[in-house]
Parts: sequence; structure tokens; C-alpha cells
Amino acid sequence: MHRLLWLAWIASACTRPSESRAVAEFDVGKASISGATVEVRDGLAAIRDLTDHRIELWASAPAITLDLSLDAGAAGEWTIVARNTLVDAQLAVAGLAFPVVREPGDRTTVATFKVTLPSGASTLAIAPPDAATPGPFRVAAMADIQTALPVVDDVFTMISAVPELRFVVAMGDITERGTVEEYDLFERQLETLAIPYYTTLGNHELWGPHERFFDRFGRASFHFEFKGCAFTFVDSGDAGIDPIVEDQLAGWLSQSIDQPHVFLTHIPPIDPVGLRYGGFRSGRDARRLLAMLGDAKVDLTLYGHIHTFIDFENAGMPAYISGGGGAEPMKGDGIYRHFLVVELDATIGDGLLPLDPSNNPLRAVELHRVD
Repeated sequence: MHRLLWLAWIASACTRPSESRAVAEFDVGKASISGATVEVRDGLAAIRDLTDHRIELWASAPAITLDLSLDAGAAGEWTIVARNTLVDAQLAVAGLAFPVVREPGDRTTVATFKVTLPSGASTLAIAPPDAATPGPFRVAAMADIQTALPVVDDVFTMISAVPELRFVVAMGDITERGTVEEYDLFERQLETLAIPYYTTLGNHELWGPHERFFDRFGRASFHFEFKGCAFTFVDSGDAGIDPIVEDQLAGWLSQSIDQPHVFLTHIPPIDPVGLRYGGFRSGRDARRLLAMLGDAKVDLTLYGHIHTFIDFENAGMPAYISGGGGAEPMKGDGIYRHFLVVELDATIGDGLLPLDPSNNPLRAVELHRVD
């Protein structure tokens, strides 16, 4: 009997391998020490360090908000280091803006702020001045670096040379085996990228403990808005979406139904090529997800996992697979390393998929080849 119970437990655990990650994400962006407690709203940053009068963050979004509670002994000047931030980010507290303090050798995506905080509760917002102002902007999109980590700086250099890009959105598989050494190398390679890199995880990150990803880069499932457009990233590293994440997704889709909306995940729900098993493990789950996205009037879906470039539609929504970060390419397609450039404008259109291209908030998606 004990053996049967053990086997039943194992079977149950195997049916939801993503549950532990989904639960763990709720702790991302929370930390405390004696006299100080900090929480990043919606888990949009990993807290890498919290010590006496110093906080270091890795942002997952262009605009983040921190709620900080201090005892009397912890009041005073604090140093806030926000990594992976926009170049023009500022810190605002109680209506006062604090400029970036650049330290020698800092990357353009590292923002350091010095701010005096009282005891009690304080709210700190880190964002560029135009974060809430609708208007045109451009982002890059890519996925599947994996074994090309040693040379991905070439891709990052090309992205940095594209005019007016604000940040990169990425669909996972930044590593081959999710090792500490790979994550270290990835961060060193990011030194060649002039803009932030916001990413979910892929199946290759799951070769290692998910804590390695969460502790460094934050949640794999998250949602943010920028200049009137919504971006939703979802963890599909196990070829499906955990029910806990699906519940969160329903809320994100509902709150952004009237905005231009970009949805990103690693594995496409349905493989548009069919030459390899490159979709969800459950066709029913895939169709349910696409129905959710379609009902919420999502404007663009971006995927990785398949190491090529594919322009297609799913459930009537524009879809792109961009798996050209450098992993072994699909044989015979003639496409190797690449990234996309996406232009959005929330002042155009009504957030729906219009018949008139001139009324489309998704202004353009361009393929940029590296090799």
C-alpha cells in the first residue's frame, strides 16, 4: 500500500512539473532585514541584495514600483541600484524625482540612486519620464541563445545599433543547461547590449533549478505596460501553462483588453511547421490558450523554441517564431541568427485587429539577420 501511495504521488507530481515554479514566483521581489522590508509590486524585479541602507534590483519591466517599510533606525540615505533599466530611468519618491548617479564603469542599463527616506512606509517608482505616455516606440524580440552564448555579443551589438529601440523582449532559452556558469556568461555578454533585456524562461533553463533564474532575473510569468501597450510573458517551459499561471493570465488579459497587447511565451501552443514536436504537449490546452488570447483581442503573439523564423497566424492573431538567438538552426531553411524589431503605437487604432493596416497599433515587425 505504501508503495502504491508513493507511485501515485510521483505520478501526480509529474503531471504538474511547473506547479513549484508557479508558486515560487509569488515570492519574487520580496525581501526583509532587521528594520527594513521591501516588496516590488507584481514581482517585476528580482531583489539581488538587501543590506543596511542598500537595495540592488534586476528589473523585469521598464517601470517598477517598490514599497519600502523602515524602522526608525533604518531611516536615512539609501542607495538603490536598479540593473536592467532604461537609459533614461528616474526614481520618484513622494512626487520628487531623483536623477541617476552614474558610477565609473557602470553600464547604461545600471541606474544608481541616492535618496533619503524617513521611517515608516515609502513608495519608490523607477521609470523613464514617458513610461505612461502613449506614443510610438520600438523593441527588439529574440529567443534561443543556448550554445551561442559565447558569441551572442554579436547579436547584442547589432541590436544596440538599431535606432530608437527601448528594450529587448525575449522568449526564453538563454542557456543550454541552466548552469551558474552559463548565467554568469550571459550577464557578461549583456555588457555589449545598450538596452534592457526582459525575458521569460525556456525549457533549457529547466535543466537547472528554477531558483537560479528567479534569483537573478525575476519571474518567468509577468505583465507590464509601457506607453499604453501591454506585454505579457508566460512560462511554458514544460510545453504547457500551469493552472496557477493561467489564472493570472486571465486577469492580465482582462485588464488590458482595450490596449494594444503583445503576448510572449517560449513554446508555441501549436507547431505551425509540423516537422518536429514544437508545440504544447496537450492540444486541448493549446486551443484553450489561443481562445483566451483571441477573446482578449491580443494584437501580437511571439514565440521561440523552434530555431528558425516563421511568420504566421494563430486563431486570427499575428504570430512570429523567432528562434534565431544562435542555437543550432533548423536544417535547410536558410535562416540562421536573427532578431525582430517591433514597432508599436497605442495612439493608433483601438487595440483590435483592424482590417485597415493604417489603423493598426502594431505598426511593423521587421526581420534583422545577423549572419
